[in-house]
Amino acid sequence: MKNVFLSVVIICALSISALGGTFATWSDSETSFDNEIVTGSLDLKVNGADDKPWGTGVPVKVAIDCMIPCKFYGPYPVELWNAGQCEFPAHAYIHLKKFVCSNVPPEKGGIEAPDGSGLKPEPELVAEYGGKVNCVTVPGIGPEGDECSLGTHIEMIVTSTPVPPNDPAADIIHRDKIVKWECLEIYLFDLMPCEPRDIYLWFHMQQDREEGYGFNFIPNPGEDGYDLMTWKKFNDWPSWALMKDKIVLDIEFDLWLEDTPGAIVPPNFG
Repeated sequence: MKNVFLSVVIICALSISALGGTFATWSDSETSFDNEIVTGSLDLKVNGADDKPWGTGVPVKVAIDCMIPCKFYGPYPVELWNAGQCEFPAHAYIHLKKFVCSNVPPEKGGIEAPDGSGLKPEPELVAEYGGKVNCVTVPGIGPEGDECSLGTHIEMIVTSTPVPPNDPAADIIHRDKIVKWECLEIYLFDLMPCEPRDIYLWFHMQQDREEGYGFNFIPNPGEDGYDLMTWKKFNDWPSWALMKDKIVLDIEFDLWLEDTPGAIVPPNFG
């Protein structure tokens, strides 16, 4: 029996040696409580407002009642503000959409158009359907405006300062005919949270030149007895076709936080 007991003791001792020696008798552990991960947010506000139904709605930013060629209209200021919580720059964009064009009947002095499209000012009818321009018979260039041709004549300019676009000191972000803005995202700048920035909208309608249609019914000043005043008044008569035309559009502003692959953000321990 004694030999059996000694054999068991030897086997246990050998087993402990095979496990690496003696067992540890002391240990300790600590726990870090209340670790958390909270997602950030983007919240674009235009002049402090949000779209409905989340806010009161962004009001109309541009209202031009009586545009005429060769003048700049503006500035129409727009404040963009990132009210989000992420301390990273977000890309701000502007986007024009939902173009609706129409011909607005004049309040008085209108004449019914030959195609039955409604009342139009006499100069508009002459430009569109033909008639007399300073005793010269001219052909019509066709109806303008109803198919958003007005957008090919009006420029929209975005500047970062309220300086007119024709001033050499103007900081122009983007400039093009309105029709070319539709469905195009135009980058403005990067916007940091709680650091609002302003942009300024300008509009300009260009003359529609008769030479652009292959016409030259009104000679240059000094030719065939034409004086400078006559040339100024009648040379660009195709522009008359743009009278009482209307374009309605939506101006959308976008904010985009771009994912930067591999970016390492330093820890913030509060």
